[in-house]
Amino acid sequence: MRRLFPLLLLCVSVGASAATPVYRQFDDWVIACDNTARCEARGVSEGSPLMLRLIAEAGPSGQLSLALEAGMPIDLASLRVDERPPGLDARHWTLSPEQDGVQILESAVPDSVRALLKILRDGDELTLGDGEDQRAVSLAGLSAALLLIDETQGRIGTVTALLRGGARPATQVPAAPALPPAVKPAPAMPPLDDDTRQRLIDGVRRAQSALLEKEECHVAMEGDHADNAFDVAVALTPREALVLLECWRGAYQSTHLAFRTPMERPAGARRLVLPLPMAPSPENGRQVAWDAFTNADYSNDSSTLHHFAKGRGLADCGDSASWVFDGRDFQLTEWHYLGGCRGGEPGDWPALWRSAGSP
Repeated sequence: MRRLFPLLLLCVSVGASAATPVYRQFDDWVIACDNTARCEARGVSEGSPLMLRLIAEAGPSGQLSLALEAGMPIDLASLRVDERPPGLDARHWTLSPEQDGVQILESAVPDSVRALLKILRDGDELTLGDGEDQRAVSLAGLSAALLLIDETQGRIGTVTALLRGGARPATQVPAAPALPPAVKPAPAMPPLDDDTRQRLIDGVRRAQSALLEKEECHVAMEGDHADNAFDVAVALTPREALVLLECWRGAYQSTHLAFRTPMERPAGARRLVLPLPMAPSPENGRQVAWDAFTNADYSNDSSTLHHFAKGRGLADCGDSASWVFDGRDFQLTEWHYLGGCRGGEPGDWPALWRSAGSP
């Protein structure tokens, strides 16, 4: 099966502007900053039940929080940074009750978070537990992640910087870009009848046969009654339909090519390609885009196209996105991405795009 989500590491520069989503991996740390310059940095070691999650909101008074999420009981007395106690002030840290095998130690007190980050960024690993039960999370790459947050949010040289600070006041930090407003969806359309739906699917498959062959799309064997079983056709407007043709099928997901299709002339179908809101690829200068949609679904009630691509069956990495059809175009409203599969909750991927009303 072809790749299921874009390799964003290839098309993002460190100096991306605050309104441009940023995704990078530095050693064992991943950092994602969305369209409001809200940044999330995660430290995860392969096979470890520990994860450090730092969230930094943009703007002069942007909120800062740090959490240790552990798939094991957290004993504060056993917490170490390179074998030394981190000296946490227990008044400013909250230890949650264990839930579903996970316990969380976190703080949203800026001074306490900054004090611990200063210790962590000079260390090699954070450990929890003793002896054979000790587990670790690598700190390699944390400093680079903090610097990228400072650059993205315009904090370098200010008293709010996480790594490269200075004497400039917080008032010189740029304001956070506002969330895009919620998109007004097109009116819901009535469901297509079976004959119309099949006519559109068959017509687009015939008209796009050369493209389907070029893309090496799935072809059912002769006598396979399940042929086209995963194809979809829904009305966008009284004159236009969205047709989703299954192209690649794997063990746990299916990927479609999408076509905007004249209701009365399916031969005039046009492939739906939706650009990523990122800098053009440095390799060829082209805009990177979604040209295929995995586990695709169109909600008629909300006029929303959904995409959810797992990097593997555990869904501990991948990308998901939603677009609202406004009557003319599909507008991106939400996008989450995580490139490395290292364990974690299914679908718990950092945000790269949010709009008003999205999580």
